[in-house]
Amino acid sequence: MKSVNFSKLSAQNFLSIGEEPVTVEFSKGLHVITGKNKDKPDRRNAIGKSTVADALYFAIFGETLREIKKDLIVNNITGGKTHVELDFDVTTTIGSDNYKIIRTLGPSKVFIYKNGEDKTRDSISNTTKYICSVISASPSIFKNCVIMTVNNATPFMAKNKIEKRKFIEDIFGMEVFSQMLSMLRSEYNEIKRDYDTEMVKYEEIENSLKNYNDQKDLTLTRRKEKKQTYLDRQKNNTLEIEDLTSQSNSLEYASINDLEVKGDTLQGQLRTCDDKISEYISIISAEKAKINHKKEQILKIGTEEDTCPVCLRPIEDHDLDNIEKEKQQLKSSIDEMVDNVKDIHSSLVKVKDVKQKIQNNISVNNNKISETKVLQQKQKNIAQRIEQLAKWQEELKVDLEIVESLQTDFDILIDETTSRIDTASNKIKEYRDKISKLDIVKYVVSEEGVKSYIVQKLLDLLNNKMMHYLRKLDSNSICIFNEYFEEEILNEKSKVCSYFNFSGAERKSIDLACLFTFSDIRRMQGGVSYNIAIYDELFDSSFDEKGIELITEILQERVEELNECSIVISHRKESIKAATGDVIYLEKTNGITKRVDYLEL
Repeated sequence: MKSVNFSKLSAQNFLSIGEEPVTVEFSKGLHVITGKNKDKPDRRNAIGKSTVADALYFAIFGETLREIKKDLIVNNITGGKTHVELDFDVTTTIGSDNYKIIRTLGPSKVFIYKNGEDKTRDSISNTTKYICSVISASPSIFKNCVIMTVNNATPFMAKNKIEKRKFIEDIFGMEVFSQMLSMLRSEYNEIKRDYDTEMVKYEEIENSLKNYNDQKDLTLTRRKEKKQTYLDRQKNNTLEIEDLTSQSNSLEYASINDLEVKGDTLQGQLRTCDDKISEYISIISAEKAKINHKKEQILKIGTEEDTCPVCLRPIEDHDLDNIEKEKQQLKSSIDEMVDNVKDIHSSLVKVKDVKQKIQNNISVNNNKISETKVLQQKQKNIAQRIEQLAKWQEELKVDLEIVESLQTDFDILIDETTSRIDTASNKIKEYRDKISKLDIVKYVVSEEGVKSYIVQKLLDLLNNKMMHYLRKLDSNSICIFNEYFEEEILNEKSKVCSYFNFSGAERKSIDLACLFTFSDIRRMQGGVSYNIAIYDELFDSSFDEKGIELITEILQERVEELNECSIVISHRKESIKAATGDVIYLEKTNGITKRVDYLEL
């Protein structure tokens, strides 16, 4: 059990409080805060009584009960620095620690000291959170279990269903279930997002694997088609090699060298013939020239004149005989030469015939050489083709080995993708397991789970406490909460009524019963108790004298039983009579509130 005992509160330049601090010590007893407004002697309102409750709330939470803007919290007359101090002790099973909170405005700061050691956090927000953890309270708990402000806070019963439920869960210390549920939902949503993301990835990987397998199947199908094509080519190549080999073997032709030697011989013979022909033509030409010369000599021998035209001597008869004889000799020589030319010409014709035959033989030999070369080239082409086909056959063997293989470029991708699918599948299974577990845990901490079981156990306590205080307040109503913390209010005729069906005094009785009940349950179930309770304008509301008497009895009982500092804020003079402790008397002059000594009249 944790006990939070507030000891002293001091406020300066806070709302209507001026430079002179207002200090309140929280001791055991029923204390009353009242006073008078000297600015308006006929009025007892607007003194600054509620400022004490606001200052306590402000010190802890950094805001006021009335949710006043921070720039309006600073006293607008003095304009000084707002300074609020709160001293308290926290006692647990391991010991007691003293704390001091100092909160200021202008500038806005907050400090907390534990046993004199500064425990202030890095920001105002974080320091306020730390303070809330130290006293184990939230603003809602404080408003409904420690401070009851009639005019400035919504009564519990007037709150909406969600607000009521959350508050009661906090009172029972069951906020942990809501926090767990919130955390579980957050974790569930996060895992669900991861699960959905992983499912998308899994589908993508699965599609990739299907695509790779389809590509592999397509590749193997194409390989089968190629294999048949390669086998057909291999068969055709074999048949062509056999055919070409047969053709090559059937080719017969003479030796080029022999033909070339024969050609050289024939060329030599041809040149001999040409030499002979030239020789014969030269001889014939020479003989013809001689014949022509002799014929010219014949024409020049003898004359028709009586004298020799050369020597001019008279020509005699024996000269004529000699001339005739000479002519005969020349004619005879010409005839011999003509016969000789004919013989040579005959030989020339024979040689030309021989030459023609030689030329024919050369032509035939050249044709044979050409044919042989063609056949040789054909055989060479066949050999090259056979060599090319043989090379293709070797390549086809390699190609056939490839197409007959079941390995493809997609195998590594398929293995990697399969591994990724296994990994993703394991992750998905892991996420599903987590989601299943979280579903179970969510149910356990949900309204229908263990929370409902605990609520059933605590409802009797809640309803009994409510009944106890309603009876003490002499209320004409009965309030019963169900397992969903939904209240059912019955009037004196046992008819179900709305909270707003009751009079103001009855509603205040219900509100007070709730306040006392929640405070007790918080102390018993929440593991924390507070030594103060502040009731703002409790005696100034709709209660009659009997009602105020009953409330006073309850407050005095709580003071004695719980060692509580109960503070009632009131503008009624009669309220002072209920005080068993201090009368905190405030006085407002020129808009400034200060505490003065109470003098009994």
